[in-house]
Parts: sequence; structure tokens; C-alpha cells
Amino acid sequence: MFLGDSLTEGVGSKRISHVGELAAQLRAAGDTNVHEFRLRNIDTSTFNRDIEFNVAGLMNVDAQGRDSDVWLWNLACEGQTIESDFAWLPLITALQPELVVIFRGSLESIIRPAMFFDGAWPWWVPQSWRGYAAMDPRCYFSATSWRKAKQSSIDALKQKARLKLLRTSAGKPLIDLDVLATQQAELIKRLRALGARVLVLGLLPVDESRFPGSPEHFKCVNARLEQIATTEGAEFFDWGALVRGNGELFYRDGFHPNATGAATLARIPRSVLYHDFSDCHSVRAN
Repeated sequence: MFLGDSLTEGVGSKRISHVGELAAQLRAAGDTNVHEFRLRNIDTSTFNRDIEFNVAGLMNVDAQGRDSDVWLWNLACEGQTIESDFAWLPLITALQPELVVIFRGSLESIIRPAMFFDGAWPWWVPQSWRGYAAMDPRCYFSATSWRKAKQSSIDALKQKARLKLLRTSAGKPLIDLDVLATQQAELIKRLRALGARVLVLGLLPVDESRFPGSPEHFKCVNARLEQIATTEGAEFFDWGALVRGNGELFYRDGFHPNATGAATLARIPRSVLYHDFSDCHSVRAN
């Protein structure tokens, strides 16, 4: 079972992520029949008010419909921070997973312009740009020429504005590290009470030129996540160390893994599932 944000759910219509790539790799190996279940919360008032349930998903099974050896439940959701994971606890309790992988802290820890917190936006910043991630770099542009021209032009303006705002006043993370740490510790504690093995993944590297100040803060967050995992009886793995400095594994925003990056990262939980952390050093070579 995987908990996280868009880095785990995947971006774009295909939602390419390390979870989906893990399923594909296990199937390709031929010795494991794996099924993937993507599930996320939805707002029924905006989705369809005649529908009472508040989750939607995709069950990815093999064409033959054979029994599964492994179920991969991807409960990650873009734009959702760690407090949203607690809503999944009743489902997790019912399913009793053998392993819960927590990949949290990236969305919460990106340094955002101070104006998002104090509301002191300059007059020239459009209202539609004032959300916490509204000015983040686009992952990619459309393949259609006129759309690409429009998207790239707007993105260039947003990045110029965002970097100027970050230079004007010291920014802050979306969630204070102490608050994040408290929530992470409580989440692990409640998962461990279910008897589940819990693996905490460290933050992936982020591009300093696109997110000034964030890489240094990420180091502090990683150290804290490792400390919490040790204290609460969970495992910790700094998988970011295996992809650091390899920009080809990320989209142009320098934050979200692309298809190649997702495939590379998928080999890490695969090694953890079937071997141990000592095997992860060979991820790059494989």
C-alpha cells in the first residue's frame, strides 16, 4: 500500500508513477501475478451529487483475471498533504496490508512565497496565480504547437514572478517541519499498531534553480523523517541519494519523476520487497 502525493500518484492523464512501473516490472519478470489498484478521494458535490460514495479508482488486473500474488494499492493523491492519509486508515485496517510505503514531505516542504501565508500579494499578481502551487513550473508542455506556445509563455511569466517573490521576502514551507513530524509520527504509530511493516522513503532531490531554498530544507526534512522512522519502529530508505544529480529522470520542473525516472525508482521498492536495502545500490546499473 502506497501513501503520498502526486509524486506517487503520477501526473498527467496516464498517471505514470513508480507504483505503476513496479507493477509492470513484476509482471515482466514473469514470476509474480500483480494487480494494481489506484484509488483516490473525490468531492461528491462537484463530481456527481447523485453518487453517495466518495472514492473512485482503477483496478488494473491481467487479461486472464487470474488470482493475484500481490496487490499494489496506490492511495496517493495530488495536491493532498499528509493529514489526508489518516482518512485511509479504516480501509487500511480492513485490508491489513503486509507493507505500507509512505512517501510524504515533498509537497509539504517546498519553499513557497511568503505572500501565500500573509496575503500581502503585490497588485500585479493575478488572483489565479495566488494558490500555493499555482505558480509552480509545468511538468511538460502540450505537443500541439499553439497550446505549447501559450503554455510556455504563461509558464515563463509565472516563473519570473515566483522567483522575484521568493527574492523579495523569505519563503516558507507549506507545512512547518514540527507539524509534519508530529503527523508523520502519529501516522506511523497507527499503522504499526495494525501490525504492518512500514517503509518511509526519503524526499527526492529538487532543483535549486527552480525551487530556491528547498534543497537545503529537504535535507532537514529527510533527517527528521529518518529519526521518526527509527523511533516509531519503521524502516527508512533515502532513495533520493540514488537519483541525485540525474536530471534526465525528472520532468522539466525538476520535481516530478518522468517515465524513465518512475521506472528507475520502481526498482527500489522492488528490491525492498524481495531482497533488502543492500541490493538497492545497483539500481542505476540495472
